[in-house]
This record gives sequence, C-alpha cells and structure tokens, in this order.
Amino acid sequence: MPHEHAPLGINENGELGPICHFTGKIMTFGEAMVINQHYVCWEYYQKLTGAKPSNKVSKSSKPFYNK
Repeated sequence: MPHEHAPLGINENGELGPICHFTGKIMTFGEAMVINQHYVCWEYYQKLTGAKPSNKVSKSSKPFYNK
C-alpha cells in the first residue's frame, strides 16, 4: 500500500485518521495536509509554509445568524 508509512489513530470523534508526523496530533483525513508524503496538521503546515487563512476568524460569543 502506498500509505503504509502513515501512522493512524482514532480522534476524539471516533474517526480513524492520520497522526501529524511532526506534532503527534490525531486528525481526520479531511483536516490533514500533506507535505513530502507525510500528513501534517494545519498549525504545523502554516509554520512550514507560511500559509495563512484567507478569511478573518471572529471569536464572537454568538453565531452570525443570531446577531
């Protein structure tokens, strides 16, 4: 199999997913990023590549539809 080198784990939602190669964080396949055939978490991907989110995240206490 091409991904035998990728360690897997069960995340907090009970889903099987890859473990970040650098931080050890257990992720879902949907949130995992790939760098040089290794799965990495978004935080480490940002650190390696300098990527940033394209939108500004608000820490509002209310959802947008209740404002």
